[in-house]
Amino acid sequence: MNSREGTAHLEWWANPSTCLVRIPVRVTSTPGGAAWNAALSPGIDGEARESVQDLIDADPFCTLHFGDGSAVNVEAAHLETSTTCGSEWT
Repeated sequence: MNSREGTAHLEWWANPSTCLVRIPVRVTSTPGGAAWNAALSPGIDGEARESVQDLIDADPFCTLHFGDGSAVNVEAAHLETSTTCGSEWT
């Protein structure tokens, strides 16, 4: 995995042609490159944050789509801070 930092989107797809949710994030690769940290951008609070957590709880598997057109399937996990999602390689 190449080290990356920048903007991307977490996307949940119903099928190859229907994207259900697309959430903008700022991503950085973790040391060693085994995972991504994805912070919601812009940050959210309250009910919106709970909705994102409910989505991750219901289906943690999504696509991390970068601005250059590349994408990787990931498993999202909510971390301690309220507006950050960790995206692990699957």
